[in-house]
Amino acid sequence: MKREAKIWGERWLVREDSTHATSYLKLEKNSICSWHKHENKYNLFVVLSGFLTLYIEELETIKEINLYSGEEFTIKPGQWHSFKTSIVDARVIEEMYVLYEESDIIRKKVGSKL
Repeated sequence: MKREAKIWGERWLVREDSTHATSYLKLEKNSICSWHKHENKYNLFVVLSGFLTLYIEELETIKEINLYSGEEFTIKPGQWHSFKTSIVDARVIEEMYVLYEESDIIRKKVGSKL
């Protein structure tokens, strides 16, 4: 498992491939992540313990989403976002993924040659 120090704590990369990444985030109290966006990936945050405030930009306004232990929120591709913790450390699972489209599956007819 790859561990990476961040300004807001530590990221433990659990799994990563070309369409998906799973990380365990150890967020230190009173820490802030800079504003950023992902062009193609969804960004799911699941709070395991502590408290996390997400900030997202929607229609030129900033929306604040407060997440407690057991709660989750998904940020869409291209959406500017940031987060901060409160006076306690937080533990978060972060999933980044591209959208699965059912229509991208093309099947051969039964009996057809490969």
